[in-house]
Amino acid sequence: MSNASKNFRKHPALAAIFKAAESRQLTEQELDEYYRVLPGELPRATAAREIKAVETVIVQTVIKEIFALYPFEERHVIATGKCSRDVRYVSAYATLAMLMSDPQWFDDKLLLWLKTILQSFEFPEQTHKPKVNFNLGANAANTKLEEYKLHQRSIFDTYTRLKQQYQRTLSPPSYELIAPYLQQAIEVLAGD
Repeated sequence: MSNASKNFRKHPALAAIFKAAESRQLTEQELDEYYRVLPGELPRATAAREIKAVETVIVQTVIKEIFALYPFEERHVIATGKCSRDVRYVSAYATLAMLMSDPQWFDDKLLLWLKTILQSFEFPEQTHKPKVNFNLGANAANTKLEEYKLHQRSIFDTYTRLKQQYQRTLSPPSYELIAPYLQQAIEVLAGD
C-alpha cells in the first residue's frame, strides 16, 4: 500500500502530535518530526509549512471580503471574532486532515459540528456586490451561490473565498494537496 492511500492519524509516532495540534497549525518542530517519521510525505509537510506562513493574512483577507458583502456586524455583536475563529479552525483542521490523509476525521472532528452551529444562525443576505473581484472564478462562484438557501449562502461564499485565497497564494503542488479538504469544507458546511 502506498503512503498516498494510507491514513496516518493513528501512526504510533505521530498520533500524539496530531492530537496535541487540534485547532492549530503544527509547529516547526512537529513538522520536522512528521517529515522524519514519514520522509516520503515531504510534499505534505511543505504544504503545511506554506499554509502556516500565510494563514493569518488569508483569514484576515477572507473576513474583510465577506464583511464588505454581508452585514454580519449589524446582526452579531462579536461577529468579527467568531467568524475569524471559525475560518481559522477550518484552515487548521483541513491542514491537519491533509497531513493525516484522513478526510473522514475532518468531517467527524470539526465539519459536522460546525455546520450545525453555522446553519442555525440567521445569516444576512449579501447587501453589497463586490466592486472588485477579490477572488478567482467570481462568475462561477456567484452562479453557484444562487443555488444555496439564504442561510447557506454566506457560508458557501466564505469558504469558497478561503479556498480561492489559498489557490492564489500557495505553490501549485501544495494547493493540490489541500484543495480537496477545502472543497470538503465548502460542501459540508454549506450543504443540506
